[in-house]
Amino acid sequence: MNQSVTSRQIVLLVLLLSITGTLIQPHAQAIFYAEQHAYLSYVPVVFVMIISMWMVSRIQRRFPNQDLFEALADRFPFMGRLAGVMYILFFFFIFARDIRLIGDYVSITLLETTPISIVVLSLMIMAVFIVRGGLGSLIGMSELYVTLFLLNSIIVPFMLIQQLNMDNLMPYFHVDTAGVGKGSWYIFSFYGEMIALPFVVKGSDFRFKPVLWGIIISGLVMMLIMVETITSIGVPIASRLVYPSYELARQLQISDFLDRFDLALAAATLPTMITKIAFDLYFVCWGMKRMIPNVSGKVLTGPVALVGFVCAFWFFQNAIQLYRFTREWTWIAILFEVLFPIVLFMFLRPRKKDKKQGQESSDSEKNGEKRRPDSHGGELQPS
Repeated sequence: MNQSVTSRQIVLLVLLLSITGTLIQPHAQAIFYAEQHAYLSYVPVVFVMIISMWMVSRIQRRFPNQDLFEALADRFPFMGRLAGVMYILFFFFIFARDIRLIGDYVSITLLETTPISIVVLSLMIMAVFIVRGGLGSLIGMSELYVTLFLLNSIIVPFMLIQQLNMDNLMPYFHVDTAGVGKGSWYIFSFYGEMIALPFVVKGSDFRFKPVLWGIIISGLVMMLIMVETITSIGVPIASRLVYPSYELARQLQISDFLDRFDLALAAATLPTMITKIAFDLYFVCWGMKRMIPNVSGKVLTGPVALVGFVCAFWFFQNAIQLYRFTREWTWIAILFEVLFPIVLFMFLRPRKKDKKQGQESSDSEKNGEKRRPDSHGGELQPS
């Protein structure tokens, strides 16, 4: 059965899924269009995701003992499984994109002379071992490394005091609304990947309040990083960088003898990126297990990761192609992160008999009665 997830862990998982990919790539594109007001691009994105996740949380309340994969397959045996397969393919593409994106990032910032294929293979192997530990391993790493990332985000502004130039934000009140909208378009596809959570967390654990806190915190953190990037680097330069977050870290200088503090920051945030890759892989394997109950999700981790490794270089020949694809990718992301939740909110409801049985089971849990475990199994166990 699904592992129980606390409210604090839900917040951290939301931060993991919304921050990691967004931090690496789309900030430069948002700054190019929205210029000094690029940080405002997060406002419509956060608003849309709050509505989308609220609808999903309402759906989960209808199925307290199931995750969204189970609810879809049980309620609509054919169309539900088809929707589940579409989400699996969606996040498989994200998995392939992330290992290529993070592989390029690591190759540029930490391992400049190492072939990118070796870097990506190393990241993939680490992700496989994390996924084999189940959702508990992902939650444990999120609790450690996402918290470390938040601490870094709070400390960095104090270290950048001397490099900040507030004139880069001028004019303060002349907002290019169209430019801000275009910036939101590039950010949305990465930020909205938190839609994966209800598919791996059962309905009774997926509560809207911690999700809301996670969305608000992640939005504020990313706006802070965007403001730091603009004020320390400037719009003309930041808008033409592939990885503006790395250039921001290079602005840090603790003293005369420690001028490469960016390496320490990159090494501290790298485990968070690896955890994000592992979550993508876990989602795909978990979904395949739910769609085909007799298949072992744990056995699938290796083959799925290997196929993702091949697709990462097949889909994207270089980092520039990956960088430019964000504009078109948002069209696909909207389908899964906004439109599908609306459709599921309208039509995915339990049968009256199932609803009555679920109510009786919840009443028995409150009275301390023991329930039998889910026959499908929860963690990725070997066959």
